[in-house]
Amino acid sequence: MRYSEKLICVFMIIITQSLTAQSDDQIEGWGIAEVSIKATKKISINVAEHVRYKNDFSVLDKYFTQVGFNYELFKNFKIGTKARFITENDSEGNVQGLESHFRYQAEINYKHDVGKLDLTYRLSYQNKNELGVSDIPNEYTRFRAGINYKIKPIKSLLKLEGELFNQIKKGNSDNGINLYRLTMKLSHKIKGNNEIGLFYRIQKDIDREDPVNRKIIGFKFTHKFDLTN
Repeated sequence: MRYSEKLICVFMIIITQSLTAQSDDQIEGWGIAEVSIKATKKISINVAEHVRYKNDFSVLDKYFTQVGFNYELFKNFKIGTKARFITENDSEGNVQGLESHFRYQAEINYKHDVGKLDLTYRLSYQNKNELGVSDIPNEYTRFRAGINYKIKPIKSLLKLEGELFNQIKKGNSDNGINLYRLTMKLSHKIKGNNEIGLFYRIQKDIDREDPVNRKIIGFKFTHKFDLTN
């Protein structure tokens, strides 16, 4: 068994043990297919399709298209924006069914190289609303910090990340820091400018009216174009 296969096996064992431990957390599955384009040395564009399942993978939660744009102001410092066109499956309450939402996000990203390690930071603002409904949007500021470990012999990257969510301008008691995420990701380059990734995420609500804690398993496939070559 090659080293990369052993690493993936260890990753899956950690996920399996965590999921089988006694817990009331909801288990979700996320899938992502992405095209990443490096248009110039400073500009990159990403288009991705996402699908998410909840209630132990038994119920469709949502699917959406995300378009992202990043511009590198100087080395390892980027500004970016993302837009999501979301279809959500409302499976609770008296009125259920598919709903259309739109979310946009502005962000600042910084990466600090330390040998085999990268230290990463992201500060973002997001705004989400249901289309056709004149209600108060869900607004958040988010801060994420992470460590990336480069496994060069097998062209892989291991990421450990933590993120805090701060909700603003919401007419209930959920305002303030009300959510955090802890994520472990493993990505591996394959033939043809392709990359596959696995991630495991723990998501916890903090002092919310109706808290829902989640354990999330995700898979991501990315095809990359580099137009600068």
